[in-house]
This record gives sequence, C-alpha cells and structure tokens, in this order.
Amino acid sequence: MRVIAGRAKGKRLFGAPGMRTRPATDRVKKSVFDILAPRIVGTRCLDLFAGTGALGIEALSRGACLAVFVECDARMVAAIRRNLEETSLSGQARVVHGDVRWAVRVLAGKEESFDLVFLDPPYGHGLAPLALELVARHGLARQDGIIVARHERRQEMPGHGANVKLVRQERFGGTVVSFYRVTGASGEDGPRVDGGGPADGGVVPGPGDDGRVGGD
Repeated sequence: MRVIAGRAKGKRLFGAPGMRTRPATDRVKKSVFDILAPRIVGTRCLDLFAGTGALGIEALSRGACLAVFVECDARMVAAIRRNLEETSLSGQARVVHGDVRWAVRVLAGKEESFDLVFLDPPYGHGLAPLALELVARHGLARQDGIIVARHERRQEMPGHGANVKLVRQERFGGTVVSFYRVTGASGEDGPRVDGGGPADGGVVPGPGDDGRVGGD
C-alpha cells in the first residue's frame, strides 16, 4: 500500500503484523480521490473504521487541513501512528482509539464537524448503513459535506435519509463506494453538487445519481 498523490506520494503504508485486513486497493483509492479532488484542499476529514489510515492519509497528502482517525484495534492504531510519522503528516492528524459509536458521540459532544467523512467498516456485519445513520444523526458532517462509504456489493444502502442523499455509486468487483451529500437539517437540499462538475466544487454524479450502481 502506498500514498497515490500529493506531498506524501509514493510513501509506503504499513499494516499491523498478523492482522487480516482489506484495505482499499490503489484502483479504488484513485477513483475515489479523483472524484473528490475539487473538494479536498483545506477540508476537515473524519476517517471512521480507519484501519491503516490509508483514506485519511491520502486526503491529508492531497491538501486536507485535518484528519481525525477512529479505530478500535490497538494494533491498527499503532499502524496509523506509524504511517502518519512515515508520511510526516502527524501534525495535521488526531488518532482516536475506541469504538466508532463512542467516538461519534464524543466528537459530537465537542461540536466537531467535518467536510468529508470516510466510512470503511468490516464487511459482513451490515455496519455501513448503521454508521451512515449514526454520522448523520449526530451532525458530524457539515451541510453540503460528503460522506463516502465503502461496502460490499450485496449490502443495501439507503437512497436518502433525514439529511443525506445518495448522489453517486461506483462498483469495483464485489466492492461498492457510495457517495452521500449532506443536505439541510430540515431535509431541504443545501448547495447543489449533483448538477455540476469539478468547476463548481461538486461531486461529479455518475449513473448512480438515482441510486443505481455505476462504474466497473
């Protein structure tokens, strides 16, 4: 695993010895960050179920100003800290060792909010839609922010919620990445991203703008 682009481009990322993980492949990361590119610089990012920290570190490398990593396994927490040191990005990061549900409540209690939230939970437990609902309910993603969820293809994801709307999906074999836009608390849309391209700072909609899966 390596950082794909930005100031830490080419830096190797380390996992935890003996841990069976399924980090995002370079193909998936490149596709996700090509889509997000107009929105990354200067953003605050939250990386839940962070694993090696690959997604948050890629965001920092590409210009995000802060990334908060949440991971419950002590071995993976150590790996995240090592990767931040190896990429010289520790000064823009916070690592939270704990359960995602607990961490979300703590961050919400401190009135923290983020422009970009990554959800990459373990497969096979139905955690992706639950984590999406948790983040939305606690208001951790700012209005017009983006929540990116990586999940298995057979996992059903909602098309919309109280203040989130599915705007794009990309498929990579058995993996799907779903992009949600955060709308107004009342359910009314914030500034549109599903009608524009990179020039107006939006997530570029694909065939998945109506909830269908696009990509290969």
